[in-house]
Amino acid sequence: MRLMELAVLATLTFSSAVEAAGELVGGAMTFKGVVVALPCSIAPGSEKVPVDFGEISTKSLYATGKTTPIAFSIVLEDCNPSVFDSVTVTFDGDRNSNMTDRLAIKSVAPSGASGVGIGLEESDGSPIRLNTPTNATAITDTVMQLNFQAFVEGEPQALANGTLTTGAFTATANYTLNYQ
Repeated sequence: MRLMELAVLATLTFSSAVEAAGELVGGAMTFKGVVVALPCSIAPGSEKVPVDFGEISTKSLYATGKTTPIAFSIVLEDCNPSVFDSVTVTFDGDRNSNMTDRLAIKSVAPSGASGVGIGLEESDGSPIRLNTPTNATAITDTVMQLNFQAFVEGEPQALANGTLTTGAFTATANYTLNYQ
């Protein structure tokens, strides 16, 4: 009987050693995050808002200096006015060095446009300054539409010298929602 106990004890001892060899103590894990209260979410499709000016006539730019504004919107959803009362939008991007508060264009090769910039306005036509918050809009509904306008404007020197260059272009603005 004693021999049987030793065999069982030896089996348990060796199996424990084998199991222990299969373990490896790992490192520490760190978890972090931020809990926020956002009054609205950006609706799908409003993360990137396309504004297409179509074909722009140089004759029209020389005559008026800028195009008719094109409306665009940023749609917010799941809004809750009990978190914050209002929202402003700050637009920024590469600036046109020849114009105040105008976005620079990037010519699309091989022969792209030059001599113009992109301007932004509130829906009522009030100018929007780059890197400056727009007028505040009250948060009232679960779905909100923030309306703005964009236009192409000729650089003053290019208009005066008749040096607008035709061709394709792109421009990019980034926007930030600011809640109050």
